[in-house]
Amino acid sequence: MKKAFQAAEPRPIEPAREHRARGFHRPGRLLVVALLLLTAFTAFGVFVWGVVDILQIGRRESGWLALGGLGVFIVARTAAFVLARTLTCPLCHGTVMQEGRCLKHADAFRIRPLSHRASAVLMLLCTGAFRCMYCGTAYRLRR
Repeated sequence: MKKAFQAAEPRPIEPAREHRARGFHRPGRLLVVALLLLTAFTAFGVFVWGVVDILQIGRRESGWLALGGLGVFIVARTAAFVLARTLTCPLCHGTVMQEGRCLKHADAFRIRPLSHRASAVLMLLCTGAFRCMYCGTAYRLRR
């Protein structure tokens, strides 16, 4: 008599393989650009606070604070723009810290009220890693 079908020995299901983040080829410049963008954002907040303070209270010192915030904002954004032009993703060659009109990848990290670049800057400064907004590849600062 022929045996009926007998299942093989049960094996545990293997978890999906998680790929380690790639090392970014210019981690120093990337960190400098991220810090410049954070400085520019903070300086813009100081400028707005100084202008609101002038309009509500009328203190003369707030004008100098607003002017200083505007100056730091302009210098930091200009420096970040110049340095970020050469920071490209090694795989897709998209600019990592400059947003274009291209479609963003589905795996790109984004905190909803912020842009993809601002989210990448926060993720980079908090965790030391980020995802390319154009190809979705994970990168880390260390090699």
